Amino acid sequence: MKTLPANLATHVSTRQTTLATALKITRTDDTVFGFTSHDRDDTVSGVVYSANPGLDVSDIVIAANAAVGNLELTTLHDGTVFTTVDILNRVWSNATFTIFRYNWASIGDGIDTLLTGTLGEFELKQNSVVAELRDLRQYLQQPVGSVSSKTCRYRLGSTDKNNGGLCNKVLTSFTYTGTLTGVTSNQVFRDSGRTEAVNWFDEGEITWTGGANNGLSAKIKSHAADGTFTLARPMYGTVAVGNTYSVIAGCRKRLAEDCVTKFNNVLNFGGEPHRQGINDLTGAPSADV
Repeated sequence: MKTLPANLATHVSTRQTTLATALKITRTDDTVFGFTSHDRDDTVSGVVYSANPGLDVSDIVIAANAAVGNLELTTLHDGTVFTTVDILNRVWSNATFTIFRYNWASIGDGIDTLLTGTLGEFELKQNSVVAELRDLRQYLQQPVGSVSSKTCRYRLGSTDKNNGGLCNKVLTSFTYTGTLTGVTSNQVFRDSGRTEAVNWFDEGEITWTGGANNGLSAKIKSHAADGTFTLARPMYGTVAVGNTYSVIAGCRKRLAEDCVTKFNNVLNFGGEPHRQGINDLTGAPSADV
């Protein structure tokens, strides 16, 4: 049973309210955005909530069962908050949100939290951006546990068993910086100063430290001996000569080639490379002695 702050409950009971609804979004980079249905900006708990006239949130529908309650956030596609580059580069992925009511005439009365969750899929339209808001029951639909695999299941360098696994490899000596000397496209570019062996950065990660994609990261599909990188998918911001970057050596999750030879981290290998295959496990018994 929900309990409202005493002052807010008293205000609601008057039936003549000055309530507004607010939406707080916190991205994974800790950037916070606030919006309010009030006709002027308000500050609640240190966060400024903008009276954005182009913002609309669909009605909240909460089921009594475990079904996920999804809403839609629609705003003008004017490039002020939800820019095309940020959306396509998934900057907003897994951002958390909170929707709550408050008394704009007496903000200190407290808040009434209506719904919390994460942002889902985005849809770009000609004049608007539509974002899916998923409530916390979305996590109840996620698989729990891990499956067996011959290759490693862990994310390189991760130290949290619930978020990437216990690889525990310190990546300081496998992290490099550089500057682009040639660009073929937003997916293929070159740093002639790279001296690492071919494929050294395959399945690695590049993070831009300058240029139109500053702060964004991308997966590397392949790396050639001449310093040419090919990304798994192109960047949406322009990649240009002179852009600076940081890059981490790649791990293709193999026991001998990667965990033993490349990273010397075999004790933390997160796979079962010597397990029997499905044919061995389900085959008829053999009479061999």
